[in-house]
Order: sequence, then C-alpha cells, then structure tokens
Amino acid sequence: MGLGHRVACATKQKLGIDDGYDALEITPELGERLYSELPERKSISVQPNKDGGGPKDAIDLLTAVHNPSAGPHSFELQYVNGLVGFQWVMATETAQKQMQRQLETFYPDAHIDVSEHDQPTLLPLEEGRYVAGAYLRLRKREDGRHLYPIKHMDIEGFENDPYGSITAEMIGEREIDCQTDLAVQTIFEPASNNWWKGGLLAPSIDDIADELKSPRKDEGFKHAIKKELFPEKFEIVGEERDPSNKDKQAANTVREQRGEKGFRLNLRIVGVSDDPQMAIQRVAETAQQFDAYYESKTEQGFEVVPLYDKNLIRELERAYGRTRADRTLVMGVRGAAGLIHIPNDDINTQDVDWSLTSHAGDVPANAPRFSEYHDAEVVPWEKESRSFDLEGSDQWQYDIPATWIPPEEYDDWEVGQTDEQDADVDSEGVGA
Repeated sequence: MGLGHRVACATKQKLGIDDGYDALEITPELGERLYSELPERKSISVQPNKDGGGPKDAIDLLTAVHNPSAGPHSFELQYVNGLVGFQWVMATETAQKQMQRQLETFYPDAHIDVSEHDQPTLLPLEEGRYVAGAYLRLRKREDGRHLYPIKHMDIEGFENDPYGSITAEMIGEREIDCQTDLAVQTIFEPASNNWWKGGLLAPSIDDIADELKSPRKDEGFKHAIKKELFPEKFEIVGEERDPSNKDKQAANTVREQRGEKGFRLNLRIVGVSDDPQMAIQRVAETAQQFDAYYESKTEQGFEVVPLYDKNLIRELERAYGRTRADRTLVMGVRGAAGLIHIPNDDINTQDVDWSLTSHAGDVPANAPRFSEYHDAEVVPWEKESRSFDLEGSDQWQYDIPATWIPPEEYDDWEVGQTDEQDADVDSEGVGA
C-alpha cells in the first residue's frame, strides 16, 4: 500500500473524519517481519466439549496458574478454515506444562493437544492478502483509575456468555465468498497479589469505593465563572449529595475485588482477508461485540482503538510476538475469566471446533455402543450365523467368528492346537 494512501488515512483519522482503520497488503517482507516475532514456545489447543466449560471454571483455572513472575501469556480465539478454535501460548515451558495439567483438571471432557512445533502462528499470512487490526482499552482512563470492573458472571446481567456474539461475528455471513480469518487475542500477565491496593499516585479499590459512596454534585456554569473571576474566594469542590442506589451498588461492585488475584491485560483483534475492506469490516464488527462487557453500575466498558500505518504494524508485531503493551488495564480474576475461558454450548455457535470426546475416554460421544451389536436381530449368536464364512457376511455390521467349541467336538483336540492342525487331523480321518 502506497505512502500517499497511508498519509491520507492518518490525516483523516487525526481530523476525526475517518474511522482510523487501515489494511496492509501482506508482502513477503511484512510476512517475514511478523513471523520473525513468533516466540519459541509450544501452543496448547483446546477443543471444548459442549457439556463442560464456561467462565465459572475459568476463575479456578486462572487462579491456579497465577504466578506473578511467569510473564505474559496469550489466550486466542481463532477463526481459520471455517472453524473457531481456542489456543493458549504460555510464557515459559513450566507455565505451559502447568496450564496443560490444569486444563485437564477443569475441562476433563475437552480435547487438549500440545503442538509438536515451536513458534505458533496467530493467523496465516499469505502473500497478496490484507491484514487489519484494532485493540481495546477501558473507557475510564482519563483520571488514571483502572479498578472499575467490567461485567462478569457474578454481576447481575451476565446471563449469556459474550463469546456467543463474538464468535458469531468472527464467522460472519456464510453467503460471502471472500474468505476472512479472524483472531481475538488476550494477553494476560499475572499482577502482584496487592494490585488492588493502588500505588503512590493511584487510588486503591477502597479509595474508589469510598468516593462512590460519597458522591459530589458538579457545580454549574455560573459557579465556574465566579471561580475564574475570583479564584481566591471560590473553589469548585462541588456539594456532597446522598448516594443513590446505583452509587451504593457500584461501590460494592468495586470493593468486591478486594483480595482477588489480578491480571494485566491487552486485547487485540486481527483480521486477514482477500479484500482490504472486508478485513477492516470484520475486525470492526467483531470488536463492537465487546460492548457486551459493559457494566452499567460503574459505567465501565471497552472502547475500540482502530489501527493504521505504523501503529498497526507495531501492534501486529506485539500480537505475533505475544507481548504486552503497558496500558494500565488490570482486572480481578472474575473479570478476566469473562474474557479468558473455554466455552460450552451456551454460545450456540455451530462452527466451533467442538470435541466429541466422552467423559470416559477418547470414544466419540456420538459413536454407537457395542451393545447395539448384541441384538439378535443384528448379529444372531447361533454358530452357523456367527461364522465369518457365511455368505454375505461382509455386509454385516460386525463379523464375529466362532469362539466356542461344543464338548462333543473335543475328541482328539489338544490344548494349543491351531486351526490348521485341526484341519489336518480331520483330513486324515482321525477323530471323525
């Protein structure tokens, strides 16, 4: 894509007359540049089972693997070749083995596979296609406060798993011939155990909760003019007011995070398509579905940051390298679990790469049971009917040779004697 186009796109975005998205053509140079960022780690792919999983199990899973010294891990929803899949790329080999054990514990019916190869890709980058992207940040960023939670399963209103709408938009319209691959990547790095205490210049969870329970009324325009004209006489401090029910609920929602394990997060959406506009459209539509995490009491949610030009390349390098940018986005484990979990059939997405493994082992859950072949109408048990020499036996559902010899046929038969030896004995007339 030419320099003139990139400059025009950047100018429009800065002037607020464009959405700020751009799609870069994948050249051999760009592909090599991004692939060179891939970490030397093995990925863990998970085929979820429809009967297990969901955000609740993810709370225990993330708590179990919380190690502040491990580094940034990556959880990825991928839509490639017509299927939605789930992939983990952990920061270290030790963390990878621990995650594998915990996944087997909390998702026993899922199929869990560790890649044989290092350097797991995010999406395939084929020359001549186009790549677009965006990242998400929290809306309440202006005052530097980042301890308001997004909606999660323990907050009223989180009845439906947001993955349902997210994966639906990743799949898009089936009638469209243009192939687009999508990835939603969540980088999560365990925070220190006292993350909720704030810092020297940052308020704690208790500070924010106390302020929510002691709200102040904003001063009007007239008072602001007086403050401007007579600064020594007037201060814009606002008047205290009685907290509303919403204020009290918001304070409780914030304070409930006290003592939780926490994670520092990055969220990215990447799309690769045959058409540049389709790559942009699919990324934008998928990113929009994160509105489902909006928490009305604290007025907290995500906003989408479209990417273009150098910002897009830099974020793609981070995405393929599984690195985290410091955007002061930190969450308690319950909020993080809503973003990082293995779903079940609550999401009702048919193109998920579901596992058919039963709880008992690697037998497909929808496979016919052997007991079905014990029905006399299917496989009679009479000797003549069981013989694999029976004419037409190759059309049976099961060909079962005789395994029982009547006592009257035991004459002159010895233990260990083979069928061929038995046939020779019969041909010589012995035992007839």
